[in-house]
Amino acid sequence: MLPTTALLSRANTLGWIGLGAMGGPMATNLYTKAWALAGTRKCEEMPEMVICEPNDANAAAFVNNVKEQSGEAAAQRVRRVSKPSEVAKEAARVFTMLPSTPQVEAVYLGESGLLKGLGDAQSSGSLSDHIKANPWLLGASAEPAGTTTASTLLVDHTTLDPTAAKRIADDVHAQTNNSVHMIDGPVSGGVAGAKAGTLTIMFGSANETASDLARGLLQFMSREGGVVPCGGSGAGVGVKVCNNLVLAINQIGLAEGLALGHALKIDPLLLHDIFNTSSAQSWSSKVNSPLPEVAGSPGSRGYNGGFLSKLMLKDVGLALSAAHAHSLPTPLTWAASSVYEAVGKEGDGAMANQDFSVVYKWLLDKQAQGVEVGWKNGGPGDKK
Repeated sequence: MLPTTALLSRANTLGWIGLGAMGGPMATNLYTKAWALAGTRKCEEMPEMVICEPNDANAAAFVNNVKEQSGEAAAQRVRRVSKPSEVAKEAARVFTMLPSTPQVEAVYLGESGLLKGLGDAQSSGSLSDHIKANPWLLGASAEPAGTTTASTLLVDHTTLDPTAAKRIADDVHAQTNNSVHMIDGPVSGGVAGAKAGTLTIMFGSANETASDLARGLLQFMSREGGVVPCGGSGAGVGVKVCNNLVLAINQIGLAEGLALGHALKIDPLLLHDIFNTSSAQSWSSKVNSPLPEVAGSPGSRGYNGGFLSKLMLKDVGLALSAAHAHSLPTPLTWAASSVYEAVGKEGDGAMANQDFSVVYKWLLDKQAQGVEVGWKNGGPGDKK
């Protein structure tokens, strides 16, 4: 069966749902780099992009960034829809970056979700000739042998419950008779990495076909060698949850060390440099310093933007839930959860919407208030 014009258009279209602090720059890299590759290889069809984003400012920022990086022609091929089901009807490669498990369930399995829109979009026609004429569809990869290029690919970048990630992927595969491929591909590298296109993407995939379809496109958003297969469905999210467990603890440890240095009247930049050339070094100390004195750090911009404290609390909660399900004791994770819960509730709650490195400022504030933050005689907030 020859593919129809509508199917060809769908195969040539990327879809993105969720253009927030991480999703916006990731989508920009995906689309603009696909556009550049299509131009370089003189493809028959230039890429198109369909977006679903409820926030007008986020949607407008995405289009403006595309225009700045790839020009007016690329921006004009971006169209916005209101429902995930419409994205599925119009795009054969769909990417999502959402807050957590409930939103992923709604976007994929809900009444106006992706599965709802896929029924009218699937076709038995092979698009092999189309993809050969438009190699940008495989990103930086060569065409995988035996791939059914008519297949729809769904990639979820959300950090969510690993068990839920596998269940949702299994539902998608079962309800589409495996004609749709879904992978979980959470990321690490923060907003800076999303903007620079240097993320690490840890993906879980049910089969090699899905991996082959996704790998080249994921490379548009990652550092060299940063697209890492982790196992079957849900494995990518599992790796990410473990990573963020360590990150949460590291950031608090860094904050406590710097706060103690402040109390001891040690030059903060000296301490910063010592940490980064000794055994205390970490991603937090090198990239995400809370010190206002460090240029380009979250502290230097008043902790605005970045990875929000409330999102770190969410991720720590996912780690605790997974650990509980496997009867694994995680005392430091419990402590980190208590700290970030207290940070989010501080004052008017503003710290919940600041970069999670703001825990350093929270510690200094508590010191100034004469509050001991420890667990020998209770929890956060005990008076001296």
